[in-house]
Amino acid sequence: MSDKIRQKDKNNISVYIQGGEKKVMTKFNKKMINVLATATLVAGVAAPIAALTAPTAIHAASSYQALSTPSISSSAQSNATLGRARVSISQASIAAGASFTVTLPKGFEFAGAGNGVSRVTTATDDTYGLGVYLDPQDNSLDTKSTGYNEANAVEVTKLTNNSAKVTVNFSNSKDTADIYLNFGKINVTGPSNGPVKVSIDAASASGLTSGEVTIANVVSSGQVSLSAADTVSSQDNFSATLKVKEETAGSLANNNNIKFKLPSGFKWDTTGDATVLYGDIASGDVVARPDGDTLTLSLKKQSTKQTSFQLPVKFHVDDETSAKQGDVTANISGSTTTDVSSLVLGSYGQIGGGVSVATPTTILAGHDEQKIGDVVIKETVAKSFVNGRTVTLRLPEGARWQSTFKSNNPGSDFVGSMENTNGLGGADVSYTDSDKRTLKLTFKNVNSTTDAGTLKLKNVEVATQPGFSGDLNVEVGGSQGLNGTVKVATVKQAVTMAVASKPSLTIGLGDQQIGDITITEAAKEAFVKKDGSREVILELPTGVRFASTPEVKVTAGDVKVKSVSTDTYGDSNKGRLSFYIDSESATPSTITITAPKLNVDRTVAQGDIVAKLKGSAVSYTAYKGATDNTQNWKDNNTAAAEVAIATIGTPAPGATSTKAVFTLGSTSYTVDGKTKTAEVAPYAENGRTYLPVRYAAEALGVSPQNILFDKATSTVTLIKGSTVAQIKLNTNLLTVNGSVIRMDVKAVTNKNRTVLPISWVGRALDASINYDATAKTVTVENNK
Repeated sequence: MSDKIRQKDKNNISVYIQGGEKKVMTKFNKKMINVLATATLVAGVAAPIAALTAPTAIHAASSYQALSTPSISSSAQSNATLGRARVSISQASIAAGASFTVTLPKGFEFAGAGNGVSRVTTATDDTYGLGVYLDPQDNSLDTKSTGYNEANAVEVTKLTNNSAKVTVNFSNSKDTADIYLNFGKINVTGPSNGPVKVSIDAASASGLTSGEVTIANVVSSGQVSLSAADTVSSQDNFSATLKVKEETAGSLANNNNIKFKLPSGFKWDTTGDATVLYGDIASGDVVARPDGDTLTLSLKKQSTKQTSFQLPVKFHVDDETSAKQGDVTANISGSTTTDVSSLVLGSYGQIGGGVSVATPTTILAGHDEQKIGDVVIKETVAKSFVNGRTVTLRLPEGARWQSTFKSNNPGSDFVGSMENTNGLGGADVSYTDSDKRTLKLTFKNVNSTTDAGTLKLKNVEVATQPGFSGDLNVEVGGSQGLNGTVKVATVKQAVTMAVASKPSLTIGLGDQQIGDITITEAAKEAFVKKDGSREVILELPTGVRFASTPEVKVTAGDVKVKSVSTDTYGDSNKGRLSFYIDSESATPSTITITAPKLNVDRTVAQGDIVAKLKGSAVSYTAYKGATDNTQNWKDNNTAAAEVAIATIGTPAPGATSTKAVFTLGSTSYTVDGKTKTAEVAPYAENGRTYLPVRYAAEALGVSPQNILFDKATSTVTLIKGSTVAQIKLNTNLLTVNGSVIRMDVKAVTNKNRTVLPISWVGRALDASINYDATAKTVTVENNK
C-alpha cells in the first residue's frame, strides 16, 4: 500500500460496535467527541458522557456482510453458484492460530475440484465449492510483528461435505483484515424455500465472533415476477411498461409463456422493443404476440443466467358499451408460474375525478386557525379536467374557511397552499353563498401530460362553531363533475364540564348548595387569550342565580385566572359567574368552581337546571368572526359546553281543568258554564285571535298566583305545572322552559291591557283551541 493511500486510510478510525456494525469516524470527529467529553466532565455531568461513549464501545471482534445473494430454484442441481460474504476482523483482535468453522445448511454440499474447499487468489474467484481469499491489509507489511507468511497466512480444511475450517496464521496487530468466502460451486439436493444462511462458529477466546450470513435465496422453480410501471391513461388509449424478472435462470423459455388478458371492451395494440436489464438474452429474444384482448409473452431461447427485461405495451378501448370505468386490470395466466395473478395497467374514465383526504386531523370547536387534513383533488384519467370548470368544497353550517371567518369579503384569499402534479396547475379561489361556506376552485391550467393530475390543498385552516363536535365533512361539487362528501377533520369540544353531584332543589328558596363544577381543557391553550378574548362565563337558566360568588381555582395544569364575579344578564334574570384567563396553558388544565350556592325563583320549571359555558375565551369564534359570515353564531351565542348541575323535582302548583268559551267582540265569556265579564273583548287580526292575558291564563288553566308580569322588561310569565311560558310584548318571541319559539305575530297591548295570541300560547301550555267561524266563538279546553 502506498504512503499516500496509507495516510488517507489512517484518517479514518474503524470502530465495531455491539452486533458487529462498523462505524467510520474521522480524526476530526474523534477530536470533537473528546472535546465534548472533556467539557462535560468540567461541567460535572457524568450521565451524558456514558450516553455519548456507549455507542462506540468495542464489543465485537469480527462482523459478517453478504456481498451477493442470488436466487436459485428449489430443484436439485449440481455446481450451483451461490453468493459471496466478507468477514471483517477488527485490528489487534486475533493471534496466530485463530480459526472459525463455516457450515452450509441442510441440502447444500461443497462441490468443485479436490475436496471442494481451497484458498483462492482473488476476492471474486468462484472456481471452488468454497473459495477463501485473504486481504491482510497492512499486516503483511510487518512480518516481524504479525508473523505474516503469505504461503500459509490462511488455511482452509474440509471437515465434512458441508463444513470447513478456516485458520488464520498471523496476528493482525497492524491493521484490520478481511476474509472473503466465495461459494462458487455448491451441490444442491432440494432445499426449502427462503434464505440460505451459512453459520460461522468461533471459540469465545479466539477473538472472532460467531454469526451467520445469507448467501442465496431459494425460490419456487420457474417463477417469474411481474410489475407494471409508467402507466398512462386517457379516455381511449393507454400505455404501460411491463417489467419481467426471472427469479431463477431459465424460468421463461420458448415452451413457457405468460398471457395477459384485458377486461371486456379493451384490445391490445402492437408492442415496442424490449430492453434487457440484465441476463444473457438479447432484445430480439423477447417475443410478444397481441391477439385481441390477449397478449402472449415468451422467450426464443432459455436463459442461463437470471434475466430481467422491460417491454412497452399499448392497448385501447374497443367497445365503450362494455368497457367499465376504473382500473384496467389484466388477468395473468400461461404455462409459467408468476408471482401475481392480475396486474393493473391503467385507469379508464370519463370527465371527472375524485377528492380524498388521507389523514383527517383533530381540531377544537370554537377555535379558528385549525388545520384540516390535506385535500387531494385528482383526475380520473389524464386530461379529464376542462379549463374554466370548477370544483367546490362546501363546509357544514358549523364551520367556516379561515379567510371567510376573518373577512366579509375574502376575495381570493386562501389560508393554505397548493401543490400540483402531472401538470394539473393551480386554480383560482373564490367563495360563494351568503355565508361563504363554499370554496370554489376554478381550474385555469388543466393537465396537459399523459398521466392523471392532482391538486393538493395543504395546511388549509378553518374555524368551527362553539359546541360543534364529530366529523367535519366537506360536500364536493362543481362543474368538473365531482360529487360526494369527504371527511377532513374530527372536531372535539375544546372544554368539557362535569359536576361532583346533581342535587334536587326547591322552587322559591335561596342559598341551596350544589356540587363542585369542573371545567377541563381538551388540549393546551383551549382557553383562548388573544384579541382581547379572555372572558369565561358560566350562564344559568332564567330564574336561577348564584347566591354568592364561589371560589374559582386551578386544580390541574398551569392556566391562570383572575377577576371572578357573579351577576345577572340585565333584564333576563339569568344568573352568571364570570372570570378571565390571565395566562394560557402549556398543559391541559382544569378549573374548579368550589361549593357554589344557588337562588331558585318560583318561575323555574320542573326538570334539570342546565349551566352553559360561554364567553370569548371558550367560544372565541362566536365573538370574533366576521360580522356577516358568522352572524348566526353570535345570535345563538352558542355554548362551548353545558351540564345539568341540579334538578327541580317538584312542579309549580296551580293547574286546574277548565273549559272556557269566548265570543269575538264580546266582553262576556264562560268558564265551566259560568258567565264572566272581561275588561277587553277578544278580537281577531290577521287570522289570529287575541285574548286579554288574565282571562287567557284562566282559560288555559293557570292559577292567578302563577300569572306574573314584569313591567321593567314587559314580559308575561305563565306557569302551568312543569311548564313556564314567557312572552315579551311587542315581540314575536315565545320562550317555553328556556327554548325560544318565533311566533308569526306579536304580543301587544289593547286599551292598556296585555293581549296574547291565544293559539301560540295554547300550544305552549297544552290547551286545545277550537274556533267556530259561524258563531265567532273560541273554545279553550285545558288538557292539564
